[in-house]
Amino acid sequence: MLNYLWLAASAWFMGFFPMLEIYVAIPASMVMGLDAVSSIIWAGFGNFLPVPMIAFFYQLLAKSERIKKWLDKLANSKYKYRIEKQGPLVVVLLTPIIGSWAVAVIANGIGMNKLKLFISAGASILIYGVIIAVLTHYGVEFIS
Repeated sequence: MLNYLWLAASAWFMGFFPMLEIYVAIPASMVMGLDAVSSIIWAGFGNFLPVPMIAFFYQLLAKSERIKKWLDKLANSKYKYRIEKQGPLVVVLLTPIIGSWAVAVIANGIGMNKLKLFISAGASILIYGVIIAVLTHYGVEFIS
């Protein structure tokens, strides 16, 4: 049981941080011994958590000058126009490319509806998480 909790926490932790996200979290946790479904759930939860965190606490986070600079840089990225014009569908497509942190900041900056953001980012993380888990599973099985 403690081993499962350790693996789940590791998957969540890797999924939460911007440079790792689900691309590293799912394969790494599966290789460490966590089953595919648990890897998707825990890494996905870790990867999704920044979305509501930024949506609800953006103003509080922006009080720190250092964090505000980072938020402003993300909010004014080249993807801002695409999300602004095409909305949730672009969020589904861009979340795995630019990351959940960046998508949440951009969506908050353009005033996107929080429910649409949560649904589209969550769907994106789930879809890409399943794809990564399947590819990892067959890759690990092929090597074994």
